[in-house]
Amino acid sequence: MKTTFVSTYALANNLRSSVPRMQSELAKAGVEMATSRHADVGLTLGYSTTRTLSFRHDFTQAESFISTNGLLSSQLQRTQISMDGIADTANKTLAVFVSVSDPYVASEEFQASAKAALSGLISLGNTAADGQYLFSGINTGAAPFNDYATGGPKAAVDGAFASFFGFTQSDTAVSGISPSDMETFLDGDFAALFDDPSWGTVWSNASDTNITSRISPHEELTTSVNGNTQALRNLAMAYTMVAEVGTTELGPETIQVVVDKARQLIGSALPQLTDMQSAIGFTQQRVTAATERMTAEKDLISKGIQSLENVDPAEAKVRFDTLTTQIEMSYALTTQIMNLSILKYA
Repeated sequence: MKTTFVSTYALANNLRSSVPRMQSELAKAGVEMATSRHADVGLTLGYSTTRTLSFRHDFTQAESFISTNGLLSSQLQRTQISMDGIADTANKTLAVFVSVSDPYVASEEFQASAKAALSGLISLGNTAADGQYLFSGINTGAAPFNDYATGGPKAAVDGAFASFFGFTQSDTAVSGISPSDMETFLDGDFAALFDDPSWGTVWSNASDTNITSRISPHEELTTSVNGNTQALRNLAMAYTMVAEVGTTELGPETIQVVVDKARQLIGSALPQLTDMQSAIGFTQQRVTAATERMTAEKDLISKGIQSLENVDPAEAKVRFDTLTTQIEMSYALTTQIMNLSILKYA
């Protein structure tokens, strides 16, 4: 026969040894109650942890696309607004140029309108959003258009005029320029200022390469424009032509040559502007559609994560309260057992 001796120390120590385990479970229940997630996802899910890691990677990727697409949408909207302004100015300027049958009597009005239009073109072309110039192509850190008066274009135009005719626009000899000589100048030396390589050194800092953006895991598209397009070159040429070359000192027939050429350039630029705006609008639609798809995908992924990682906070609260009660009872019983002494019954 075996006799087992049970002492108050053994009883108290047995109760005390269970407390750390309950405290660990209590901490775990507290975390789950506060976060509604398993306190240790890896320990709880085991081999299924790879699924939740994959879900979280896809969730982060979807969030990233949604965020970058939001910035893209904002930039595209600003680009569209600038394009609207450029097209509106072109239409109004053309209306001025065709409103008077005799440009000679309205040459001052034409010059003022052209100067305002050129200033507006450069200002709108240099629109920036989120620290990036919208008409610079991939060269987003540089303003696409140089300032006309101080950035080089005016000096180049004045130089070309003086080199071809032998005098400046303000010289009285301007009145003797024939229509044929003016046409030769406009189609030759003057037009060359708006073609490469002069355009890239005198007028523009933009890149011919537009920005390409990935808007979803499997979708990539062009998301910018640049100031080197023929439409914007033609507008700059037309406005500069009337503002700087169409001086009031020119003869009536010669002024007519300048204004007719400007009308043609603006007329050719307008449908090109419409094409650019349509392309931007199409890009906006694709970005919006991609964002909607990524948002729906993110919601589905979130549900998958929740099904693996989430716990019922109400159930966690019950466990928390139960463990708290058990720990309190354990401490109370331990104290009572430690106070037991056989001497009290001797």
